Amino acid sequence: MEPSEIYARYRKLYMPAVCDALYALGLPERVLPTSLRPLFPEQRIVGRAFTVQGRAIEPSLTWDQGIERIRSYLEIFESLEPDSLLVHVNGRSPVGHFGELTANSARQHGCVGCILDGNLRDIEGLRAIGFQVFYRDLSPLNAIGRWELQASQEPVTIGDVTIHPGDIVVAEFDGVLVVPAADAVPVLLKAEEIVNAEGSVREEMRDGVSPLEGLRRHGHI
Repeated sequence: MEPSEIYARYRKLYMPAVCDALYALGLPERVLPTSLRPLFPEQRIVGRAFTVQGRAIEPSLTWDQGIERIRSYLEIFESLEPDSLLVHVNGRSPVGHFGELTANSARQHGCVGCILDGNLRDIEGLRAIGFQVFYRDLSPLNAIGRWELQASQEPVTIGDVTIHPGDIVVAEFDGVLVVPAADAVPVLLKAEEIVNAEGSVREEMRDGVSPLEGLRRHGHI
């Protein structure tokens, strides 16, 4: 199955069905902390994890020194590809780690959104372009001279979940879920099976069938 087809089919699924597929297959349900909240509550994003690890610069540098230290971070946007999804981890640095200008660049390279374990800024601009971000907190502070890239395309950890480059990230109002790349296809097929079964249960319940009877008939509830 082509990667683009995998992402497109995941985007048609609701997250609880994907969680149920992992559960049915005996795989861990790797859900990120619910403290990460969506900028657009109704917008689902699915993509291939492109990981970024950042850190605070202490003590802070001058603006000109900071420009040199931020360069490697700005260069990673040239490496983003269609269906990529930034997974951006920043520790407890107090500055804004992602905003509208970098979102514009990410979108131009096909990136579908950002999971930001850090602080978001430029909300007005991000809403204007409709770029989805799941973020931990807000900060208007500029990062230049105060924050730098530590690593990219290396495993990162949010909460108790480690995300590897290339993992499938599914994010919607219910939360953020990580599916290992190696399990992407069997989980997708199982989730589609569950969605189809739940569709039948839904219709029967609207006709008066009980939840228990729906579970007995279709194996899902």
